[in-house]
Amino acid sequence: MTMADGPGRQLTARELPTNPFVDVAMILFLEDIAEKQGVEGLLTYMINQGAALAETMPLEDYGTWDDFVTALNEGRSILSALEGTQAFSRYVLVTPVNPFHEAYATYIRLMGELLPAHRDVVELYNGRVQNSAVESMSIVHQSFRRALVRRITVAGQAVRYAELGAKALDGTIIIAPEGWLEVLLEKAEITATQLQMAIRQNSNVILLYPPTAEMARVAETAGAAPRVLGVVEETEDLEVGAQQPTDGREPEPALQAAG
Repeated sequence: MTMADGPGRQLTARELPTNPFVDVAMILFLEDIAEKQGVEGLLTYMINQGAALAETMPLEDYGTWDDFVTALNEGRSILSALEGTQAFSRYVLVTPVNPFHEAYATYIRLMGELLPAHRDVVELYNGRVQNSAVESMSIVHQSFRRALVRRITVAGQAVRYAELGAKALDGTIIIAPEGWLEVLLEKAEITATQLQMAIRQNSNVILLYPPTAEMARVAETAGAAPRVLGVVEETEDLEVGAQQPTDGREPEPALQAAG
């Protein structure tokens, strides 16, 4: 995920310049899908794109959790190479600037407000897939992470992840609902105040952790709770289709915005 920039110099993904033409074209392309295939078609496309991108990424294996965190901080893991994520704590990562925010800002500056399809696809995703999107590209972002963590192992165990919070370009904040938050914060080893600080100062906050017997027991007892956090379980189907919404599924409550 680097580009040569002269002998001995590697340019990381987070340093690559963006282009207004590409930014605007990307947003227009999504809006064209929504116009031709409806919001349902846009949602399916975005979920597929995130998962398909993850499947092209190389497998990663680390001897210890500290090795993994070091690779993240140095941009050697694909999670940080593409998103510019950094370790906030041992089990929490933050994305200082959402990689899609510049595209949103460029589109708004040059073309005007985003079409309602962006809001509509977020509502559909939150109500029928998982309640953790704050803006449309969150869907690609989270679908990518959900599939990617299956490709990363530490001491032979696949990494797990959960969405703790996200902040939109306009400052809107969404965090995990109260029913899940206590369990996730305990695993993350941070307080609710620290989570609030992290999301106010960054664009995304996610929990990464190795599977343990303790978390397996939590998953069993939480089986009836809303599936809202993107926690990847060993029993889930690897196919993207298993993550796509169906007309017969009961809507799940959306996350509550933080103050």
